[in-house]
Amino acid sequence: MKVTGAMIVAISGSHADGAEGCRRLDRSGNTRHHASGKTASCAEGRDEHSADYLVHFSNLLLLVSYSVRDMLWLRWFAVAAALTNMPYFLLQPTVLWPPILWALVFTAINLYQITRIYLERRPVVLSADEQRLYDLAFRSLRPRDFLSLTLVGEWKNATAGEKILAEGVPVSRLCIPISGSAEVRKGGRPVGTLEPGQIVGTTLALTGSRSPVEATFTGSARYMSWPVESLRTFIDKRPDLRVALQGLVSRDLAGKVERLLVP
Repeated sequence: MKVTGAMIVAISGSHADGAEGCRRLDRSGNTRHHASGKTASCAEGRDEHSADYLVHFSNLLLLVSYSVRDMLWLRWFAVAAALTNMPYFLLQPTVLWPPILWALVFTAINLYQITRIYLERRPVVLSADEQRLYDLAFRSLRPRDFLSLTLVGEWKNATAGEKILAEGVPVSRLCIPISGSAEVRKGGRPVGTLEPGQIVGTTLALTGSRSPVEATFTGSARYMSWPVESLRTFIDKRPDLRVALQGLVSRDLAGKVERLLVP
Protein backbone atom coordinates (compact mmCIF):
# COMPACT_ATOMS: atom_id res chain seq x y z
CA MET A 1 0.00 0.00 0.00
CA LYS A 2 1.39 3.37 -1.01
CA VAL A 3 1.39 6.31 1.36
CA THR A 4 0.40 9.43 -0.51
CA GLY A 5 1.27 12.99 0.34
CA ALA A 6 -2.36 13.65 1.21
CA MET A 7 -2.32 10.86 3.81
CA ILE A 8 0.85 12.28 5.42
CA VAL A 9 -0.72 15.70 5.65
CA ALA A 10 -3.90 14.22 7.19
CA ILE A 11 -1.91 12.27 9.80
CA SER A 12 0.20 15.34 10.66
CA GLY A 13 -2.90 17.42 10.98
CA SER A 14 -4.53 14.92 13.33
CA HIS A 15 -1.46 14.96 15.63
CA ALA A 16 -1.46 18.75 15.68
CA ASP A 17 -5.16 18.74 16.54
CA GLY A 18 -4.47 16.30 19.41
CA ALA A 19 -1.66 18.44 20.83
CA GLU A 20 -3.71 21.58 20.68
CA GLY A 21 -7.02 20.00 21.60
CA CYS A 22 -6.72 20.94 25.27
CA ARG A 23 -6.41 24.60 24.31
CA ARG A 24 -9.16 24.94 21.64
CA LEU A 25 -12.48 26.31 22.87
CA ASP A 26 -15.76 26.83 21.08
CA ARG A 27 -17.67 30.07 21.24
CA SER A 28 -19.57 29.01 24.39
CA GLY A 29 -16.26 28.75 26.33
CA ASN A 30 -16.37 24.93 26.66
CA THR A 31 -13.73 22.51 25.46
CA ARG A 32 -14.68 20.76 22.22
CA HIS A 33 -16.15 17.32 22.82
CA HIS A 34 -13.55 15.41 20.82
CA ALA A 35 -10.65 16.94 22.88
CA SER A 36 -12.08 16.59 26.41
CA GLY A 37 -10.14 13.42 27.29
CA LYS A 38 -6.90 14.92 26.09
CA THR A 39 -7.57 18.09 28.10
CA ALA A 40 -7.86 16.06 31.32
CA SER A 41 -4.60 14.27 30.61
CA CYS A 42 -2.86 17.59 29.94
CA ALA A 43 -4.11 19.00 33.26
CA GLU A 44 -2.91 15.92 35.14
CA GLY A 45 0.48 16.22 33.51
CA ARG A 46 0.79 19.84 34.60
CA ASP A 47 -0.23 18.95 38.21
CA GLU A 48 2.35 16.17 38.42
CA HIS A 49 5.02 18.44 36.97
CA SER A 50 4.22 21.14 39.54
CA ALA A 51 4.33 18.57 42.34
CA ASP A 52 7.90 17.71 41.36
CA TYR A 53 8.96 21.17 42.50
CA LEU A 54 7.54 20.44 45.95
CA VAL A 55 9.81 17.39 46.20
CA HIS A 56 12.84 19.49 45.32
CA PHE A 57 11.86 22.19 47.82
CA SER A 58 11.24 19.58 50.54
CA ASN A 59 14.70 18.10 50.05
CA LEU A 60 16.25 21.57 50.16
CA LEU A 61 14.58 22.07 53.55
CA LEU A 62 16.01 18.76 54.74
CA LEU A 63 19.45 19.82 53.54
CA VAL A 64 19.16 23.03 55.55
CA SER A 65 17.99 21.11 58.64
CA TYR A 66 21.12 18.93 58.49
CA SER A 67 23.25 22.08 58.30
CA VAL A 68 21.98 23.92 61.39
CA ARG A 69 23.42 23.28 64.85
CA ASP A 70 20.47 24.33 66.95
CA MET A 71 18.20 21.34 67.64
CA LEU A 72 15.10 23.54 67.69
CA TRP A 73 15.69 24.86 64.17
CA LEU A 74 16.62 21.38 62.92
CA ARG A 75 13.24 20.05 64.04
CA TRP A 76 11.32 23.00 62.59
CA PHE A 77 12.96 22.49 59.17
CA ALA A 78 12.21 18.75 59.37
CA VAL A 79 8.53 19.53 60.02
CA ALA A 80 8.41 21.97 57.10
CA ALA A 81 10.06 19.41 54.80
CA ALA A 82 7.53 16.71 55.74
CA LEU A 83 4.53 18.99 55.24
CA THR A 84 5.86 20.28 51.93
CA ASN A 85 6.28 16.74 50.63
CA MET A 86 2.69 15.67 51.36
CA PRO A 87 1.03 17.38 48.34
CA TYR A 88 3.32 15.37 46.05
CA PHE A 89 1.93 12.11 47.44
CA LEU A 90 -1.65 13.45 47.28
CA LEU A 91 -1.40 14.59 43.64
CA GLN A 92 -0.36 11.21 42.28
CA PRO A 93 -2.90 9.34 40.08
CA THR A 94 -3.21 6.93 43.01
CA VAL A 95 -2.79 8.67 46.37
CA LEU A 96 0.29 7.30 48.21
CA TRP A 97 -1.08 6.84 51.72
CA PRO A 98 1.83 5.01 53.41
CA PRO A 99 4.37 7.85 52.99
CA ILE A 100 1.68 10.36 54.00
CA LEU A 101 0.97 8.48 57.22
CA TRP A 102 4.67 8.15 58.06
CA ALA A 103 5.22 11.85 57.35
CA LEU A 104 2.41 12.64 59.82
CA VAL A 105 4.01 10.37 62.45
CA PHE A 106 7.43 12.04 62.09
CA THR A 107 5.80 15.47 62.15
CA ALA A 108 3.95 14.64 65.38
CA ILE A 109 7.17 13.41 67.02
CA ASN A 110 9.07 16.53 65.99
CA LEU A 111 6.30 18.82 67.22
CA TYR A 112 6.33 17.03 70.59
CA GLN A 113 10.10 17.49 70.89
CA ILE A 114 9.79 21.14 69.83
CA THR A 115 7.28 21.69 72.65
CA ARG A 116 9.70 20.12 75.14
CA ILE A 117 12.54 22.35 73.94
CA TYR A 118 10.42 25.48 74.36
CA LEU A 119 9.44 24.39 77.88
CA GLU A 120 13.08 23.73 78.80
CA ARG A 121 14.11 27.14 77.49
CA ARG A 122 11.65 29.08 79.60
CA PRO A 123 13.37 31.61 81.88
CA VAL A 124 14.27 30.16 85.28
CA VAL A 125 13.14 32.20 88.28
CA LEU A 126 15.11 31.53 91.48
CA SER A 127 14.07 32.46 94.99
CA ALA A 128 16.34 34.71 97.08
CA ASP A 129 17.87 31.71 98.87
CA GLU A 130 18.34 29.77 95.65
CA GLN A 131 19.95 32.77 93.96
CA ARG A 132 22.42 33.21 96.83
CA LEU A 133 23.32 29.50 96.81
CA TYR A 134 23.76 29.63 93.03
CA ASP A 135 26.05 32.67 93.28
CA LEU A 136 28.11 31.12 96.10
CA ALA A 137 28.71 27.61 94.75
CA PHE A 138 27.00 26.70 91.48
CA ARG A 139 27.67 29.39 88.92
CA SER A 140 29.23 26.84 86.56
CA LEU A 141 25.86 25.06 86.25
CA ARG A 142 23.01 26.14 84.05
CA PRO A 143 20.21 27.68 86.15
CA ARG A 144 17.73 24.98 85.12
CA ASP A 145 20.15 22.19 86.10
CA PHE A 146 20.81 23.94 89.40
CA LEU A 147 17.07 24.20 90.06
CA SER A 148 16.70 20.46 89.43
CA LEU A 149 19.51 19.83 91.94
CA THR A 150 17.84 21.91 94.65
CA LEU A 151 14.64 19.88 94.28
CA VAL A 152 16.56 16.83 95.49
CA GLY A 153 17.57 18.57 98.74
CA GLU A 154 15.81 20.61 101.39
CA TRP A 155 16.32 23.95 103.07
CA LYS A 156 17.06 23.93 106.80
CA ASN A 157 17.61 26.53 109.51
CA ALA A 158 20.20 26.06 112.25
CA THR A 159 20.80 27.70 115.61
CA ALA A 160 24.04 28.37 117.44
CA GLY A 161 25.58 25.15 118.73
CA GLU A 162 23.81 22.85 116.26
CA LYS A 163 26.13 20.18 114.87
CA ILE A 164 26.29 19.58 111.15
CA LEU A 165 29.04 16.92 111.46
CA ALA A 166 29.59 14.58 114.42
CA GLU A 167 33.02 13.11 115.09
CA GLY A 168 33.15 9.34 114.55
CA VAL A 169 29.72 9.22 112.84
CA PRO A 170 29.25 8.35 109.12
CA VAL A 171 28.16 11.29 106.99
CA SER A 172 24.67 10.79 105.52
CA ARG A 173 24.17 14.17 103.86
CA LEU A 174 25.95 16.99 102.05
CA CYS A 175 25.33 20.54 103.21
CA ILE A 176 26.13 24.02 101.91
CA PRO A 177 25.35 27.00 104.15
CA ILE A 178 24.30 30.28 102.57
CA SER A 179 24.52 32.18 105.85
CA GLY A 180 26.34 31.60 109.11
CA SER A 181 29.63 29.78 109.67
CA ALA A 182 30.56 26.50 111.33
CA GLU A 183 33.56 25.81 113.53
CA VAL A 184 35.42 22.58 112.82
CA ARG A 185 36.97 20.72 115.79
CA LYS A 186 38.98 17.54 116.12
CA GLY A 187 39.27 16.05 119.57
CA GLY A 188 37.87 19.26 121.03
CA ARG A 189 40.54 21.40 119.38
CA PRO A 190 39.56 23.99 116.71
CA VAL A 191 41.06 23.19 113.31
CA GLY A 192 39.18 25.51 110.98
CA THR A 193 35.98 27.30 109.96
CA LEU A 194 33.47 26.56 107.23
CA GLU A 195 32.13 29.67 105.54
CA PRO A 196 28.96 30.15 103.43
CA GLY A 197 29.27 28.49 100.02
CA GLN A 198 31.60 25.70 101.20
CA ILE A 199 30.48 22.08 100.90
CA VAL A 200 30.29 20.23 104.21
CA GLY A 201 31.09 16.51 104.23
CA THR A 202 32.07 16.12 100.58
CA THR A 203 34.67 13.35 100.62
CA LEU A 204 33.25 11.64 103.69
CA ALA A 205 29.79 11.34 102.18
CA LEU A 206 31.10 9.97 98.90
CA THR A 207 33.33 7.36 100.55
CA GLY A 208 30.97 6.44 103.39
CA SER A 209 33.74 7.01 105.97
CA ARG A 210 33.20 8.17 109.53
CA SER A 211 33.80 11.83 110.13
CA PRO A 212 37.15 12.51 111.85
CA VAL A 213 35.94 15.96 112.91
CA GLU A 214 32.84 17.70 114.17
CA ALA A 215 31.37 20.90 112.76
CA THR A 216 29.15 23.17 114.83
CA PHE A 217 27.37 26.34 113.76
CA THR A 218 28.57 29.36 115.70
CA GLY A 219 25.35 31.30 115.15
CA SER A 220 22.04 31.13 113.36
CA ALA A 221 22.42 29.78 109.85
CA ARG A 222 20.49 28.61 106.79
CA TYR A 223 21.72 25.83 104.55
CA MET A 224 20.77 23.38 101.84
CA SER A 225 20.98 19.69 102.74
CA TRP A 226 21.10 16.75 100.31
CA PRO A 227 20.68 13.15 101.53
CA VAL A 228 23.58 11.19 100.03
CA GLU A 229 21.43 8.38 98.60
CA SER A 230 19.03 10.82 96.95
CA LEU A 231 21.94 12.75 95.49
CA ARG A 232 23.52 9.59 94.07
CA THR A 233 20.22 8.56 92.47
CA PHE A 234 19.89 12.02 90.92
CA ILE A 235 23.42 11.92 89.48
CA ASP A 236 22.85 8.43 88.07
CA LYS A 237 19.80 9.75 86.21
CA ARG A 238 21.66 12.85 85.02
CA PRO A 239 25.11 11.71 83.85
CA ASP A 240 25.47 15.00 81.98
CA LEU A 241 25.76 16.75 85.36
CA ARG A 242 28.25 14.31 86.86
CA VAL A 243 31.32 16.02 85.35
CA ALA A 244 30.09 19.48 86.36
CA LEU A 245 29.44 18.41 89.95
CA GLN A 246 32.80 16.65 90.17
CA GLY A 247 34.43 19.90 89.07
CA LEU A 248 32.59 21.78 91.82
CA VAL A 249 33.73 19.28 94.45
CA SER A 250 37.34 19.46 93.23
CA ARG A 251 37.38 23.26 93.40
CA ASP A 252 35.83 23.18 96.88
CA LEU A 253 38.48 20.74 98.17
CA ALA A 254 41.26 22.81 96.60
CA GLY A 255 39.93 25.93 98.29
CA LYS A 256 39.81 24.22 101.68
CA VAL A 257 43.40 22.96 101.35
CA GLU A 258 44.57 26.40 100.33
CA ARG A 259 42.93 27.99 103.38
CA LEU A 260 44.59 25.43 105.66
CA LEU A 261 48.03 26.13 104.20
CA VAL A 262 47.72 29.92 104.30
CA PRO A 263 48.23 31.18 107.87
